[in-house]
Amino acid sequence: MAAEDYEEDEPVRAPFRKRTATGRAAVETRKAQISFIGPRGCQGLVDGEPVYIKPQSSIAIGDWVEIDSAGTIRATLPRATTLSRPDPLNHRNERVIAANVDLVVIVAAMRAPDLRPGLIDRYLIAIERGGADVIICLTKIDRVEAEAEFNLLDPYRALNIPIYPVSNKTGEGVEALLNALSGKLAVLVGHSGVGKSSLMNAFAPESNAITGEISKLYQKGRHTTTSSTMYRLARGIRIIDTPGVREFGLWDITVAEVERTFHDFDAYRAACQFGDCSHTHEPVCGVRDALEEGRIPEQRYAAYLRIRDDVEAEHRKAYLT
Repeated sequence: MAAEDYEEDEPVRAPFRKRTATGRAAVETRKAQISFIGPRGCQGLVDGEPVYIKPQSSIAIGDWVEIDSAGTIRATLPRATTLSRPDPLNHRNERVIAANVDLVVIVAAMRAPDLRPGLIDRYLIAIERGGADVIICLTKIDRVEAEAEFNLLDPYRALNIPIYPVSNKTGEGVEALLNALSGKLAVLVGHSGVGKSSLMNAFAPESNAITGEISKLYQKGRHTTTSSTMYRLARGIRIIDTPGVREFGLWDITVAEVERTFHDFDAYRAACQFGDCSHTHEPVCGVRDALEEGRIPEQRYAAYLRIRDDVEAEHRKAYLT
């Protein structure tokens, strides 16, 4: 179901526990998980019950925090996993999209908009660095005219990334995807228009992710995923629906880290002449040999070069400024 309605002055629920801050009197706190962040406040869940939390710029949806009776955050607990990108307004700052998730679901479409493997490649790097597991959900499969169109996903199948084709229109594949999400906290990410909100409605029509009210506290009227929201479904599933993106930058990454995340290269690096081989111009390169022999997909090698160049350009820009 969607995030519950409640008022800011609603009485607090659930027992408190004491935490002693250094040099301060004991403060009664309770543990909550952030389930919604809006411009006027946040929602957290305490033992499954919604409570108002005062906003704080350093928190992200999925964070576990300790709050006092007024809804003030007293501490943010360590994160098990993160999914981050540079802040679009200031690339020097990190924007945590979601924290403590078990699974990142990259939602992509074959049509309207067309599949963008480059965005998937960037997500895979950020997900690996953040520590969560990943699956790919391919939506709008009812619009696919030829099976050969699915070949664009072959490089990801070779990496043993689970791929779940679904149709929000016919319901095909939805049950299999729900089974994969069972008992997990997952975050849906992807390009604008790929059908994440429609997918939420296919999961649980009662969630009404597009047209339902999120909370009287935050906004009224229609919800079009302008903020990230956590939904609780059957089977112990919790899903964070996020706004769609047009681009996805990589936070605080080096060229060497980019290279290490391309596991298509793992079996061939040992044949490179140099340990820090860039796989671009060196005279002896096991990765380029494998590429020429068809053992590394051209699509993935091109992605590596493109992301590598982008990261180098960002580093040069940061150095000059």
